[in-house]
Amino acid sequence: GKEGVVTVEESNTFGTQLELTEGMSFDKGYLSPYFVTDAERQEAVLEDAYVLLVESKIANVKELLPLLEKVMQT
Repeated sequence: GKEGVVTVEESNTFGTQLELTEGMSFDKGYLSPYFVTDAERQEAVLEDAYVLLVESKIANVKELLPLLEKVMQT
């Protein structure tokens, strides 16, 4: 909905379980173990990270070179 997402899943057990997640959550993990910043907790915490959102598939990484070069300068 407008303020969040509700996911209903089938279970093999009885009862109801509620899991509340503050912020954003992704179903998949990090792409590389090199992203891990806290090995003990297996977390990748990034501060002041750049995020790129696109509407279509990036067919060639060369399309991103001007943008990546600009980010590297900051």
